[in-house]
Amino acid sequence: MQRFAVIVSSIRYGVLSSIWPLISSMIVRVGGPRLAALLTYYSVDWKGVLPGRTTVLCLGRESFYKDIKELRKRTVLNFPTVTAGFTRFQSEWVPLCSQEQTFYQNKHPMDKSVALKSRQYAQFLIWLVSRKVQVHAIMSANLDYWQDAGFKDVCASENIPFVVLSREHPIVPEVCDIVSKRYADARYRFKGTKIAVAGQSSKDVICKRSNVCSEHDVIVTGLPRFDAWFDVDTTRPKRNRSNITLLTFTRGYFADETFKEVLDIFCRSASTLSSESVRFLVKTKDCEDTLAVKMIIKERGLYNVEVDHARDLFDILPESKLVLGYNSLSLVEAVMANAEVVVPAWGQCRSSGDNVMYSEDNANVANVLSFAKNPVEMYDFIDLAIKGSFRGVDQEELDRFVGRYIYRPARGSSCEVSKLVNEVIVANKVADRRAISQ
Repeated sequence: MQRFAVIVSSIRYGVLSSIWPLISSMIVRVGGPRLAALLTYYSVDWKGVLPGRTTVLCLGRESFYKDIKELRKRTVLNFPTVTAGFTRFQSEWVPLCSQEQTFYQNKHPMDKSVALKSRQYAQFLIWLVSRKVQVHAIMSANLDYWQDAGFKDVCASENIPFVVLSREHPIVPEVCDIVSKRYADARYRFKGTKIAVAGQSSKDVICKRSNVCSEHDVIVTGLPRFDAWFDVDTTRPKRNRSNITLLTFTRGYFADETFKEVLDIFCRSASTLSSESVRFLVKTKDCEDTLAVKMIIKERGLYNVEVDHARDLFDILPESKLVLGYNSLSLVEAVMANAEVVVPAWGQCRSSGDNVMYSEDNANVANVLSFAKNPVEMYDFIDLAIKGSFRGVDQEELDRFVGRYIYRPARGSSCEVSKLVNEVIVANKVADRRAISQ
């Protein structure tokens, strides 16, 4: 097996890496679910895993890795993480119609033979991991992934808790309506053990508005990724900070044209207001977003700003005098970083109504955020920030604002997600499962 692992690694990361997806798919078609599980096993990230600890096997997803990083840092649990394969390999036997999040359960159910293969895959992968460390629980990043169906079946039969740390957190009323309707239309029911969510709005959508599961099964824990702010120095006075930061809202915000206007104002402000002590930074979400923003800038002939997706918000926001953005939880992080925050409120961007995250009609929101009603006001807010003129907001008001959108445990308290995981493991009385059936 060790020799096989070396061969797989040399192909996956060596000169044949570009065709590894094709090679691995062919191997899975021939070898079936058990061989697929073996290939997946070689993607497990074992960082921080120690013998004798309670172990939670995580099914990795983008952004979920941020939570796993903090869980590893702030708990005494093991979090080995599957980083690749469990979507692509299962796609070899799950028909395309059943590869639909939420709707795979009723509208496009998997037939018995397909479900059996997914169960065999999950069972063998858990067994492989258990040979190294006992698996006490499985954790996923969402409650309704079709890729998790086999894992949930195995967990139910083997009495292993299946816990969700939901990376989705609907807050905007219109989005809450859409998500609730999706669950209702799919007649989706959660078949795991517990769901940990970022805030009360998620619990309301899942339980009260959709009947996905009982209220007892959903716990508001907050997201561990936000605990990282406890370790960040946010005390530097705004006047001594260097960044004027624009957080992009280019995809999925339904405000593409207004974003271009905001970007145009941002770039022109960089031309007329910049100095050696001030840098204008457009924080993008990923490489694709960076390319899109740079194309817009190039088309408009504006080259006075930095565009970057690689740097982390924990680095950028504490160095920002002013942050511009729209309908994003990242603005809550900007408030945590004690930056001044301005929201565009013209064109496709709104400051009230069912499709906004931050409503100016709420007194707390209006006390913490500023709303630019037109391009001129946006320019003026940037000018004031560079001159060192900021509004004063007391800490209690800021804390109340953050609490409206996400739950945060008190500084220095134990991780809420960790406590939940421990509770469900104890409740299920997990026995040693190293001899789990293969």
